[in-house]
Amino acid sequence: MTARALSLALVLAAFGGGAGCGSGSHTGDHKAAAANAGAGSNSSLPGKIVFRRFLNDAHSHGALFVMNANGTGVHQITHPPADAVDSLSGPPSPIADGSALIFDRSTSDAAGIFRVRLDGGREQEVPAPTGVPGDGWPVVSPDGTRIGVARAWGHEDEFHDLRTGLYVLGIDGAHPRLVADFGYRADVGGTTWSPDGKALVFSVHNNGPGKPTEGTALFAVGAAGRGLRRLTPWERGQQFSGPTFSPDGKKILFRLKPAGQDFGGDYWTVNSDGTSRQRLTHFGPEHTTASGTWSPDGSMIVFADSGMGGNDDLYVMRADGGGIRRLTHTPQWESAAVWLRA
Repeated sequence: MTARALSLALVLAAFGGGAGCGSGSHTGDHKAAAANAGAGSNSSLPGKIVFRRFLNDAHSHGALFVMNANGTGVHQITHPPADAVDSLSGPPSPIADGSALIFDRSTSDAAGIFRVRLDGGREQEVPAPTGVPGDGWPVVSPDGTRIGVARAWGHEDEFHDLRTGLYVLGIDGAHPRLVADFGYRADVGGTTWSPDGKALVFSVHNNGPGKPTEGTALFAVGAAGRGLRRLTPWERGQQFSGPTFSPDGKKILFRLKPAGQDFGGDYWTVNSDGTSRQRLTHFGPEHTTASGTWSPDGSMIVFADSGMGGNDDLYVMRADGGGIRRLTHTPQWESAAVWLRA
């Protein structure tokens, strides 16, 4: 992982054209669904959705917002400094009963983990040891006592990469345990806990000396650091992103995105043991899809894709990839959504 891989600088480079990386066009079915989806068709959706909205065109300032799952009642939760973005690496993670959230906050030279109540209020930083320039993709265990986090540390190697691994921390940041160490050979990305809290599944992308070159796969490891194993075959040319366990623990949702890009690609599921991969969507190359997560009952998925003015909006679809409906229609980029119970 490069020294800035968990910082805002990398994502700003990916946004190079700002909103221009998006497109207002969709495939026929998606475009029709987006055009026809109004508040009436979404009125029965239960719960709350928390998401990140960029607050400027440069995408260097972004905060967390919450709304009803039908797209109404939007209000801001976090208030980051002008040079910071909240939940840059992926969706925030709720603590147990959903009354509070854990999220990452990134600036141009650092990334850390924070906590905030769902109703807003003071944001509290989760302490990290000295010498850790980047924490990202935090996810809270089902019992609310631990955080899984991708961490970068150490000195740069000849490829200007840092060491990376998956850590499990106490909910207050104490007692960090390294459960998967990939050294300098790979980046560790999005992470998800199994519903029983016994294991974590996460994405890995080889770099530097990692083999196969530019290979990407999902890995699983026990919460105590035992039983590390590759869950899916290596992929090249595409990259695994944002794995998320279904509420019943039977499926893992993920996105396969074009290699070297932060956005785009399609949503897939795989069984919890890595078998029976199923493609849910068939979006074209003009789509700027981002992370997707399950509804609390596992019947639907909330995700981000091309929207107004080339920026992403939020959508929902059935767990089989059908019935796409639009939730938001704003000039700001909105993504990194998580669906909470009412």
